[in-house]
Amino acid sequence: MVIAEMGVGGAERLVAELSLALEEAGDFVAIAADSGPTDRLLEGSAVARRRLAGRGRNPWRLVRAARDVGRAAREFEPDLIHVHNVKATGIVAVARGLTRAQLPVLSTFHGVPRDRYRPASLVLRGADVVACVSADLAQGLMAAGFPAGRLRVVPNGIADIAPLDPPTKERLDSELELGEGPVVSIVGRLVPQKAHERFIRAAAIAADAEPSCRFLIIGDGPRRSELERLVDAMGLRDCVRFLGMRDDARRLIARSDLLVFSSDWEGMPITAIEAMAASVPVVSTDVEGMRELLGEEAGVIVPREVAGLAAAIIDLLRSPGERKRMGEAGRRRYTERYSLARTIDSYRALYAELVEGRSR
Repeated sequence: MVIAEMGVGGAERLVAELSLALEEAGDFVAIAADSGPTDRLLEGSAVARRRLAGRGRNPWRLVRAARDVGRAAREFEPDLIHVHNVKATGIVAVARGLTRAQLPVLSTFHGVPRDRYRPASLVLRGADVVACVSADLAQGLMAAGFPAGRLRVVPNGIADIAPLDPPTKERLDSELELGEGPVVSIVGRLVPQKAHERFIRAAAIAADAEPSCRFLIIGDGPRRSELERLVDAMGLRDCVRFLGMRDDARRLIARSDLLVFSSDWEGMPITAIEAMAASVPVVSTDVEGMRELLGEEAGVIVPREVAGLAAAIIDLLRSPGERKRMGEAGRRRYTERYSLARTIDSYRALYAELVEGRSR
């Protein structure tokens, strides 16, 4: 497995969980990536770990990263390289050129901003096959000129989530001073892509309509100070909680009455699947992968603007029966389509296709 770094995000979590599951099934797995918080998921496992100089876009650093990949490939002699995202695909393509290695390469495409599909499609040609995490992403790459015959769709999947037990709920409620009202959460890095300011402005409207509601912002990033100032300016400090990075994010999702996405773009967000597994309905802006993920039953899709987002939040907060129905539908969709086992089976089939194809 190759990814630029083991930071906080859905792609990094998939790399960790997929590697652990493959290793448990008897495969030998190594991960080449710069270090990061998601490395904690690998502690105590037999998954091999090698450092990659993956941060930054300096050309010399990328060449160093390619040499790191080449060294890891010579050391482990893998049957296949599974690379994640566009930058890491470019690194592996350079590594192939430097080492003249003929290893098959599978790239998983987790998404880019809409105006970056054309350059992404060019870099992704460095892989033999590209697996898109949603059909929307595959359509975007085809429209940008990527060969359709080298594309597959493999939706993200996660391990099941245990129901939230009463003692854990009580502990979280006490720690976060949640009170008796509903809880609305957003999970993700505090970066422009996630458009947290849209969530905060929608929260201001929803808080006027439902004063007992509490809003949890789970995650950290370079925009935190700016977003905290916005919360203060809008007089929301009493009802909005900035929680930073949390090891118990899945429990916080399960504690929530709604999970919200205010993003400008996505691929197929892992946290939305986590909400579905926990029977929590989703309210999301109309971004890639979300209609495919939620269907017509497990949540609400709205335009990328504040008023529609706020209205959907308020409607569901006032409709506990509808929230329950959506949560149950999301749980069914998770079980049928987005389990980690299904994702592993799909990738195993792709691995076999690539390795057997190269041996012929």
